Amino acid sequence: MRTKLSRPLGRSRIRTLLLHNPASGDGLPRADQLIVEACKLGLLVSYQSTKEPRYKVALRQGWDLVVVAGGDGTVAKVARQLRYRKTPIIILPVGTANNIARSLGLVSKQPIANYLTASLRDLNVGTARGPWGNLAFVESVGLGAIADAISQSENKPPKPFRVTTGRDELRDYLKTAEPYHVEISVDGKVYVGEFLFVEVMNLSFSGPKLALAFSASPDDRLFDVVFLSEQERGHMLDWLAGHPDETPPPVAVHRGRKISIKWFGRPLRVDDCVYFHPETTSKVKIRFQSKSLKILVPA
Repeated sequence: MRTKLSRPLGRSRIRTLLLHNPASGDGLPRADQLIVEACKLGLLVSYQSTKEPRYKVALRQGWDLVVVAGGDGTVAKVARQLRYRKTPIIILPVGTANNIARSLGLVSKQPIANYLTASLRDLNVGTARGPWGNLAFVESVGLGAIADAISQSENKPPKPFRVTTGRDELRDYLKTAEPYHVEISVDGKVYVGEFLFVEVMNLSFSGPKLALAFSASPDDRLFDVVFLSEQERGHMLDWLAGHPDETPPPVAVHRGRKISIKWFGRPLRVDDCVYFHPETTSKVKIRFQSKSLKILVPA
């Protein structure tokens, strides 16, 4: 859902938190460049690097505007720590995959000025409750081949190659991956079967810029639960080798608001965090947080 701000940003001095990951993407823009750009627009800027622990304290304070310069991990930190959910957020997508920005329609770098008269769009935030407690997530919760591949991946490749390498590694893993027995409830309807993976998607994109839930919307308060069957293994391998950020994948999709997973045997991922199963079977409950993030999205 898109709404307009009650008053355009930039018409008065705005208390702005600039949250920046200096390690995102190619390291540009630099912090000093962003500060100069924001100050020229009349914003009252307070800078915080996500590499310093004080960013958590800053996100719990009141701001008129939060500018996030980074990738998906940086935006996810905001989702977990931002106390005042009505605060407008500008996402400057300078990461590698930029799945969150891409799912919102932010596909290119733009100057901060372009956002100041933009419309607000909700970004729903999910919560996965399991043995670890409650954990907020933005992209996906998943079982099977993708979670397994993440858990077994070694050091990250150089940033310019991470998307391509990630797709290649997942494709290689899927060639021999064993199906996983899944028991999952979607709004009370139970699905039981053998699947190569199941991903509970909040966005259309996840992982190495994969449009796993091609028609998902980040503001509809519905999860797209994506199932890949053994029968579609070959088609999925072809899809990964083609244009997986531009075409729908060969998966089944069921949509719902309340998801429960019977978890045992293999790793489970919550965004880019991987958890290994406890000694006994556990239940993972997936819901939406009551309040969404408010993202400024230029037309």
